[in-house]
Amino acid sequence: MESPASNPDGWTNSARRIAHSVLALARTRFELFTVEWQEEKLRLLHLALWFLVGGAFGLGGVLIALAALALWLWSVAGYLGLVLLAVAALAMAVGIFVKLRSLIRESPTPFGQTAAEFRKDAECLKPDP
Repeated sequence: MESPASNPDGWTNSARRIAHSVLALARTRFELFTVEWQEEKLRLLHLALWFLVGGAFGLGGVLIALAALALWLWSVAGYLGLVLLAVAALAMAVGIFVKLRSLIRESPTPFGQTAAEFRKDAECLKPDP
C-alpha cells in the first residue's frame, strides 16, 4: 500500500476536491445573493409603485379639497383662513413623509441573509486555536 505522501495524484485530487468545494460554496452564496437581489428589486418596485399611485390619488384629492376649502375659507376668514389651511396641509405632508421614512428604516437589511451566511462560513474556516 502506498503512503499518501508518495502518491502525487493524491495531492492533486485533494486540491481538486478542495477547489470544487470552494467553487460550490461560492456558487450557492452567489445564488442566494441573486435571489435576495431579485427580492430587493421587487420590494423597491412595490414601494415605488404604491408611492406613485398613492401620491397621484392623494394629490388629486387634496388639491380638489383644498381648492374647495380655500374658496369657502376666503369667504369666511379671508387671508387668515388660507394661511391656516396651508399650515395644516404642510403638517400633513410632514407626517406622511415621517411615516414613509419609518417604513423604509424598519425594512429588513438588503442582503442580510447573504452576509450572515458569509459570517458563518468565515467562522467555520477559522483555524482552531
